[in-house]
Amino acid sequence: MSKWLTISLFIGFVTSGCYYDESIPEDQNVWPVVQPTDVGMDEVRLLQMDSSIIAQPGQGIESVVIIKSGSLVYEKYYFGNNRITQFELGGVSSFISNLAIGRAIDMGLINSVSDSIYKYLPAFSEEFEDFPLKKNMTFEHLMTMKSGLSWNELRGAFDGQLSDIDRMVESEDWAEFLITKPLDAVPGSRYAYNSAIPVLLAEAIEVQYGDGIHSFLLNEVFGSMNVNSFDVARVGDNANMAWGISLTTLDLAKLGYLYLEKGNWFNEQIVDAEYMTSSVSIQTNLDYFNNFGWMWWRYADTSGFLPFLEVNDVFFAGGIGEQRLYVVPHLELVVAITGKNERADFDLSSPLIFRNYILRSIQ
Repeated sequence: MSKWLTISLFIGFVTSGCYYDESIPEDQNVWPVVQPTDVGMDEVRLLQMDSSIIAQPGQGIESVVIIKSGSLVYEKYYFGNNRITQFELGGVSSFISNLAIGRAIDMGLINSVSDSIYKYLPAFSEEFEDFPLKKNMTFEHLMTMKSGLSWNELRGAFDGQLSDIDRMVESEDWAEFLITKPLDAVPGSRYAYNSAIPVLLAEAIEVQYGDGIHSFLLNEVFGSMNVNSFDVARVGDNANMAWGISLTTLDLAKLGYLYLEKGNWFNEQIVDAEYMTSSVSIQTNLDYFNNFGWMWWRYADTSGFLPFLEVNDVFFAGGIGEQRLYVVPHLELVVAITGKNERADFDLSSPLIFRNYILRSIQ
């Protein structure tokens, strides 16, 4: 990059703050807007990120929002998107079921994470009576992917067999499909990733709340944060909490900020602080790269992905297509990234945006 181009970009950054493609709107009244240098971030590094995204439209990054030290530092939308665009979150959706369960516990709809889910699914009482070991399945087991239910997450690569996700989507009742799967392990004994688990969590909430999960989220969780523009996709009578939620990127950042603040939204405790802390704590050690909480991912200390961080307290939600929500408590950092890339040969992925540009911009 030439000297004069760098200077021109820098001037553009300074004069427009974190808004590259629109003036500061009146409807963003959550956080004060500051320059990166005000919170110890390198403007040039963020400009390099911006240039890389613009130069590679095929890589799929469509928006980036950065909250640092309680301030909005960076908000930009790419390739025709804007702040009112609702992005399909894919697998990022799953952490919202964790948030919903926490709120349901606070409201007394669910006793605790240690409670068996069978009490909350009366429509399937016969299944639980026929297979009583399933009564041991708790909300915590579900959120840590230790339900014990037999599950084939991926389609057969060679034999063309349908995955259980495919079969569930084709079924009339998704919750029934899930809960009637046979056990192949004692609940709580073994980790086995099942992206459809939020369907069961949402079903339990809907039964106790007496209304749909969209209404529950709107009235009991999101309303206080002014998150009013969102969608929970429905397939027939099934609410797709597993990978069917759509949100604006700014609202996704709000949810990350709620976890950063341990459930407190500007002096209103929306979800119990202890529950929020447990949700993002390591509950299961998986492998050399990842650990798992309650519907949240953690980087293992052995991953080597973030070698320059003195404290490895990053927790994140991820989905296919570049959607990511990162929270780094000791840096007071929340990063929301959305995109649509489903290729396997990209080199400008959300994790690399997060690591190589955003984290390395912090001085």
